[in-house]
Amino acid sequence: MAMNDKRLSWVMGALLLSLFLSSLDQTIVSTALPTIVEKLGGFEQISWVFTVYMLTSTAIMPIVGKLSDMYGRKRFYAAGLLTFIIGSALCGLAQDMTQLIVFRGIQGLGAGCMMPITFTLLFTLMPPERAGRFQAMFMGVFALSSIVGPSVGAFITTWMSWRWNFYINLPLGLIALFILMGALVESKDTTRKPKVDYAGAWWLVFTTVLTLLALKMGGVDYPWASWPILGLLAAGACGLALFLYTETKAEEPIVPFELFRNRTIAGSSLATFLQGMIMFGSLLYVPIFIQGGLGGDVGDAGNALTPMMFSVMIGMAISGFLMRFLSWRMSTLLSMLLAGSGAYIITLLPLDVNQWALRADMLLLGIGIGFLMPISQMAIMTNAPARYQGVASSTVTFFRSVGGVFGSAIMAAIVNRHMTSTIEREGATLGIPPEKLEAFTNPQVLLHAEGQVPEAVMTMLKHALGDAVHVGFWLLVGASLLGLIVSLFMGGARFDLEKHKQIQAAKQTQEAPSAG
Repeated sequence: MAMNDKRLSWVMGALLLSLFLSSLDQTIVSTALPTIVEKLGGFEQISWVFTVYMLTSTAIMPIVGKLSDMYGRKRFYAAGLLTFIIGSALCGLAQDMTQLIVFRGIQGLGAGCMMPITFTLLFTLMPPERAGRFQAMFMGVFALSSIVGPSVGAFITTWMSWRWNFYINLPLGLIALFILMGALVESKDTTRKPKVDYAGAWWLVFTTVLTLLALKMGGVDYPWASWPILGLLAAGACGLALFLYTETKAEEPIVPFELFRNRTIAGSSLATFLQGMIMFGSLLYVPIFIQGGLGGDVGDAGNALTPMMFSVMIGMAISGFLMRFLSWRMSTLLSMLLAGSGAYIITLLPLDVNQWALRADMLLLGIGIGFLMPISQMAIMTNAPARYQGVASSTVTFFRSVGGVFGSAIMAAIVNRHMTSTIEREGATLGIPPEKLEAFTNPQVLLHAEGQVPEAVMTMLKHALGDAVHVGFWLLVGASLLGLIVSLFMGGARFDLEKHKQIQAAKQTQEAPSAG
């Protein structure tokens, strides 16, 4: 792929815009949900508005990454963006919660197509000497969307209509699609006749969806030891075994296992999984700790998370600058050390902690999380053969998403279990029957308990939640320690500008150029 600077600037702008829309859509809806439920009903289905988006986008990523390697990026990116636009329009037209959930699934499919291909295009189009800087810029889109999403959603819902949280994607998405169709010139490989691994694709979707469903529903909709959750986990394990077997026999496997023989790729993938655990676990439980344990409100939670997400972008910028000077091993080690230190400090915070001390810790945690984002992407992309660039890029996003779901689920189980045992024990000393406190073992219920129970009971509940979150964050400390160990086995390689140029040259040489 080769294009002049003007055309490249248009393509990069369109990629940034479409990536921002797809990542923003995961946060902009959150503040509109109460209004949506008020208008459409279906409160008991509310969690599925997020869950179905996560399921469809995560499951499709590796498949689209592989297919884009085989058939070209442009057609799949355009199809993903068009699917996202159609899904957005349908969401805005939804007349009940069931329709909204189905249409959110369509949106998720579109987003899952775009995300991995975005970074593949960035890697193959961008001049190597500017790759690190632009990787950090594109990764910063995720952090920025987390910051502005809730505020944008609240503004639109208040002054326009909740439906415009979805309609806003239409004009901006069509602009991005129009630019990409005109400006992106793609090269295609005319020498190979690819053979699609349909069986591998099916078993990958089957395994991913069932496993993530079990992790999302376990301890929330059903007990962890219940038959529905155990059945989903067992079916997911069987699907994984069949997927692994299928991939060893496939001529063009969806996930080429030879990639993971490279210790940089294997180590970066595992580190990205652990980073997902740390990032999503923190985003989930820091607000709960502030609102439930510290007695703050939504604004206080936002004031803590905002510096965290800004520092994620700072961490990305720093790592992008240092990429050529530090090995992948040293960069991963530094990221895990910073993030782990931030998580460890949270385990020590008292309920009367100074808000500025909390924000300082969020800065430390965010820099650690952000530092690894462009590093893991570039480490995997530069060590993957040219023919596997799409699947390599999708691997990063896939492992981060799965790690986030896994970490959130395990952390929720730890926090809820510790809260339950503490409340039962402390409630007995206050002479309160366990059944009267059972509802408060759910942290979300506790957030709205102020004024509903005696002050002594409320104090006990806050301490129980604070202690439970402290225990939960030990999981994230453990994840960072495991990340430190993983980094030691990644070798001393670093970003190699000449190697990056060779990969781009190989990609252009093995393909016959044509207007996509």
